[in-house]
Amino acid sequence: MAKMPGRWRLGIVILLTVLAGCALISRWHWEKRGASEGDYEVDEKACKLQSYSGTEGMVTNESVRRMHRCMESRGWRKVEN
Repeated sequence: MAKMPGRWRLGIVILLTVLAGCALISRWHWEKRGASEGDYEVDEKACKLQSYSGTEGMVTNESVRRMHRCMESRGWRKVEN
């Protein structure tokens, strides 16, 4: 039982490393001139509902492309970080 705290620490370190890596993977974000965070949330939610409905939780390259096209049709552009 004494080894459990060490394993927990290792697990936490691995989890934090993975999460940090995921944050670095995203090299772009959506921007729209004059839009607020609320505008983004509304458009993102609408596009997700439109793009991913009927996929039963499966995210495919095609559904991601539909999501991007939807956001772009609403005036959003991908901008590098």
